[in-house]
Amino acid sequence: LLLCDREYGQFAAEGLLRELRGTKVCGAYQKIIPLVYDRQRIQEILQVMRSSSAKVVVVFSAEVEMIPLMRDYIKQNITGIQWIASEAWVTASVFTGSKYYPYLGGTIGLGIRKGHIPRLSDYLLTVNPQTYPNDLLFEELWEALYGCRPSISSSSSVPLCTGQEPLLEQHSAFMNTSSPRVAYNVYKAVYAIAHSLHNLLVCQPKPGPFKNDTCVQNNNVQPWQLQYYLQEVRFKIAGEEVDFDQKGDSIPYYDIISWQMGVDGKIKFVNVGLFDGSKPPGKELVIQEDRIVWAGHQREVPVSICSASCLPGTRKAIRKEVP
Repeated sequence: LLLCDREYGQFAAEGLLRELRGTKVCGAYQKIIPLVYDRQRIQEILQVMRSSSAKVVVVFSAEVEMIPLMRDYIKQNITGIQWIASEAWVTASVFTGSKYYPYLGGTIGLGIRKGHIPRLSDYLLTVNPQTYPNDLLFEELWEALYGCRPSISSSSSVPLCTGQEPLLEQHSAFMNTSSPRVAYNVYKAVYAIAHSLHNLLVCQPKPGPFKNDTCVQNNNVQPWQLQYYLQEVRFKIAGEEVDFDQKGDSIPYYDIISWQMGVDGKIKFVNVGLFDGSKPPGKELVIQEDRIVWAGHQREVPVSICSASCLPGTRKAIRKEVP
């Protein structure tokens, strides 16, 4: 188990280990990926991975921490690891180059559910720094795409341009809106807030939801009051039901993603199943096992053990710093 040195990694690891208690799944080791590159710590992690008999590695980390780890991992030519990726890096395009396939091919993980955002692509074709003259993000984007700065006030040394250059289809990294994941969930979040504000504003006293059956004063809305409506909100968007449980958590929907070789030798992300938290217990998970390709381009599920069973005439003994 590898985790980033953030709350995300710590809480995710704790949750996983809690779920594994009482099962036959063991954890051979748990290592923290440093936020700032530390060669010695990375080498220690790789040494543990190389020497361990457990070849399935679960990683809770963002791609920014994974990049230096993977760079050193490839340098040491370590193979045979079955990676299980968290949603934070399971669709990281930075790892799709053909050089990564021998080391990351067969990775599997849960991805945030993707969805269609109507008219997003058309809208992106109309925006430019002239439309939003005070937006620094557009200045940075134009420098990256066109090698020029759209504003005289910019401190950059690159040449000036009009700022009216269109975002074209060939800028695929920015214009591919066919199946966004993070953007789609931001889209849902905006709608959730909008529905909550609407319900808050149309509240009728007696019975209102707050003390003495009152509603919120529209000119003095407190965050906790909006949160009440957010936890109660329920709506449909793009055919998907959006609501929240009693803890305030959204109903989980995940795609199960397998990293496989594309026709160009690069890694492609293939959906091989889904997890739908709205389904009855035992029906949430659907996996198309025949579509999965595991590490080493294998079709058989890999075997990973913390320690082999004892042979006749031998016994188990505790090894220092090993579970």
